[in-house]
Amino acid sequence: MLRVQNLTKRFGGLVAVDNIDLHVREGEIRGLIGPNGSGKTTFFNLISGFDRATSGKIEFMGSDITAGSAHGLARKGIARTFQHIDLFKGMTVLENVTAAAQCHARPRFWSSLLGTPSVRKEDQALRNLAMEQLEFVGIADHADDLASSLPYGLQRIVEITRALATRPALLLLDEPAAGMNPTEKQDLVELVRRINASGVTVIIIEHDMRLVMGLAETITVLDSGSKICEGLPAEVQGNPRVIESYLGSGGVGKKQTHAYAAEPSGALDVSGASQNPAAKGQDSFILSVDSLNSYYGNVRVLKDISFKMREGEFTALIGANGAGKTTLLRTISGMMSPRSGRVLYKGEDITGLSSDRIVARNLIYVPEGRGVFPALSVQENLMMGAFRRSDKEAIKEDLEYVFGLFPRLKDRRNQKGGSLSGGEQQMLAIGRAVMSRPRLLLLDEPSMGLAPKLVDEVLETVMNLHDEGLTILLVEQNARAALSVAERGFVLEVGSLVHEGPAAQLCDDPAVKAAYLGG
Repeated sequence: MLRVQNLTKRFGGLVAVDNIDLHVREGEIRGLIGPNGSGKTTFFNLISGFDRATSGKIEFMGSDITAGSAHGLARKGIARTFQHIDLFKGMTVLENVTAAAQCHARPRFWSSLLGTPSVRKEDQALRNLAMEQLEFVGIADHADDLASSLPYGLQRIVEITRALATRPALLLLDEPAAGMNPTEKQDLVELVRRINASGVTVIIIEHDMRLVMGLAETITVLDSGSKICEGLPAEVQGNPRVIESYLGSGGVGKKQTHAYAAEPSGALDVSGASQNPAAKGQDSFILSVDSLNSYYGNVRVLKDISFKMREGEFTALIGANGAGKTTLLRTISGMMSPRSGRVLYKGEDITGLSSDRIVARNLIYVPEGRGVFPALSVQENLMMGAFRRSDKEAIKEDLEYVFGLFPRLKDRRNQKGGSLSGGEQQMLAIGRAVMSRPRLLLLDEPSMGLAPKLVDEVLETVMNLHDEGLTILLVEQNARAALSVAERGFVLEVGSLVHEGPAAQLCDDPAVKAAYLGG
């Protein structure tokens, strides 16, 4: 049914889809998985006409559709859903689905303007088709409800129903289970099977590995834009390349001593405690998270998360894309407010405090994506980290301390932040955080987009910071690298904390692999 040959998509110098070959048989359910940024949604965009391939060929039902438009391919029988729900919120469920059914309506400007009998007849036929689809998926009772009034899970089903109203032969589902609770997910699985049994071929992108491994007959795995594996679910789960793509490679390894270009200025000696772990107070919890629940709109992302961190501890927070790791850091740091639960920092309840008030307490968050000021120089970016401070001499000492941690930044101190490489920008983001004299540092995906050598360099510096006495909570897509530098690890799966333990033990724990690849 669908044959893709040597498909490539470039965005400038970035190769998002790299020479992919794929053959999907009529009537199958195909799973498409891969780590964050592997090219899955871009691949969907190419085969559904939302983007144009740089090179390669796409054939559907024997026809070359490589240059096809989105509306043209919808008429040919390719329908899709999207990662983020995009319903017509001010229209009813029936009106949403009827709008999609218009895909096959005849052009009729003057007839529609005049309201001729033929137009009224066709409109009624389209509404009948829409109702048939609503009955098929089991939500006909909601036909007259506003789409915006439905629970999140039902809105997902409306989106799928809208795609079905185009009468597709091939249905592309992009993370349809995102944000659903377990009952809704089971209903979704049953619906996809019924859709498939009705004669529709399905390709599904999904980060819930247990769901997709139990649903799809064949799994295709992408990593960095390339196809790295294809086979039965059990074969894919045990494939070394797939495991490495999700869990990462070995990591940098712990070292006992580190040398710096400059002596520490005391930037991290904020607690006045000895660097001896025994002297830190093993029962001194710097961070306590209690029954935390966070939502994006109606989507529950964190589910009763509870854990504690001791002063001076280095903890890694790992889990597949969509597990809720970044949301947890954003909630702790005040970037978003939880629906319920508490965050205690040094014994103080900081739940719901604004991020600037949390920063003032020396709890510092380095976000995914670095967030440097591109028009400011490296030194000006670093000084932004000290904007709340007035101790000028200590600030100068801390600046030299950061330059000792990252000699590359010293060499580029007058260069614009936006002109740095990805690795250098990550160093700059961490250095800026250090200038705030953090007591607890939250790091979100510091290795993202970096070459392996730079990953090792960044993580080794993070280890150095911990050796100086800093408490660190690290979110990292490279699970093995994170666990190789941390003391303890937490595993998140679909918003829930499912496993924890010493980092060295988690490296080879089957539960960690299961959190990423199901099973």
